[in-house]
Amino acid sequence: MVAISNPGGWMESFLIQRATRRQAMFAGAIALLILLTLAVAAPRAGLQWPAINPFMPMCALTVFTTAGIAAFLLGAQFTVTRQPMLGALGGAYAFTALAVALQLLTFPGVFSPTGLFGARPTSAAWMWVFWHGGFPLFVILAVLLRDRLSRDAVAAGRVRLWAWLLIGGPVAVGALLGSFVVLTTLPPPLHASNGDNPVAVVLWAVNAIAVLTVVASGRLRGVLDVWLAIAALACLTDTTLNLLSTDRFTVGWYVARLFSMFAPGVLVCVLVWEVTALYRRLFEAHVSLRQASMRDALTGLYNRTYFNEQIDSHISAAQRSGQPLSLVMVDVDHFKRYNDAFGHLKGDACLAAVAHALAGVVHRPADFIARYGGEEFIVVLPDTDASEAQALAERARDAVLRLRIEATAPSRYVTVSAGCATSVPGNGAFSIDTLVETADAALYRAKAGGRNLVISAHPLPAALT
Repeated sequence: MVAISNPGGWMESFLIQRATRRQAMFAGAIALLILLTLAVAAPRAGLQWPAINPFMPMCALTVFTTAGIAAFLLGAQFTVTRQPMLGALGGAYAFTALAVALQLLTFPGVFSPTGLFGARPTSAAWMWVFWHGGFPLFVILAVLLRDRLSRDAVAAGRVRLWAWLLIGGPVAVGALLGSFVVLTTLPPPLHASNGDNPVAVVLWAVNAIAVLTVVASGRLRGVLDVWLAIAALACLTDTTLNLLSTDRFTVGWYVARLFSMFAPGVLVCVLVWEVTALYRRLFEAHVSLRQASMRDALTGLYNRTYFNEQIDSHISAAQRSGQPLSLVMVDVDHFKRYNDAFGHLKGDACLAAVAHALAGVVHRPADFIARYGGEEFIVVLPDTDASEAQALAERARDAVLRLRIEATAPSRYVTVSAGCATSVPGNGAFSIDTLVETADAALYRAKAGGRNLVISAHPLPAALT
């Protein structure tokens, strides 16, 4: 029997499974690279580089796309696993997608000289502040929800309501903030020097607290904790470089844009990897179930269902090629008497041993053996004439005899009888049932002849219908 976990369990494992040493080392290398990049770029943050005007909208569109994908995938996992943290993280990325879209739409010179929606001169700057402050706040909220709410808190019938709250809530907050910055004249949030700017200090502190919260809460034990910490660190680096240089087209500005894309992108990559792994496990489960459905649980041989499915294709191939097709029916002699004498457990062991011995004489890739009934087996032999089929049946009979499985009288050991039937090119027509019945009749004659025998029927015409 094949044990199959439910898909929800597979998706839930993404949240709770421990990060492997290899995953932790890889994430650690990325974190080190982020910190080294920050250390190199920070002293040069104000250095001007050539202006590339499309760079900012390109980055914004990338962030919008990746954050939207992350929100969708996390929301989908939440609906399956009912883990509040996943829903809240989906909300954090949905907020990011909306915030960056509003910042781009209100940015002067992108879609209109002053920005869309009647944007004020500082609307885009404040939208950037809300984006870089809102995302870490919602990440902190998601981590706190995991510590305080279990899966049982989200009833199966109320998942949609929770999704509206956890994902729709941050989106609503983003929409309200967007309306606020468009309708209100606000002073510039950032200055050339932000050391004593309360907005900058609070913004940086929120990002730093988010990193510390993720690390302290999960202690980087789970896969999600590891990569969420990387995303939070990237957001902190993005914020730091922007605060060090508020001018466009500087070293800090360009590098910060790269990290703004990396923050949602890294989790999207992990989520897509998880979805890919889920599909792989589903495929493996399908293959396993397919194999189980074709195999006899006791003997490991193919079962009668598989025989019924495959025999038609072998018949068609024999008709097209004009080559013979042989069947060998094998039956364990006096098996009921053996069961009565030794019990069903010994009987099962006997059948398994006989099946293994029979399988040992079937070597060609196209040949196969199936358990046809209780103690009856059938061997399908494409491109095999009557003499070759009888020779194989004799080898099978001898292989079972050499097992030396003790039996009751009249025979000392367990034996088998076999009946062979072969279709050969010729005239006439008959069904596959006729071929099986012919092999079975030959088997009956072997039984009547004293058992432990192989009997071949006369070759039959090959035009099978």
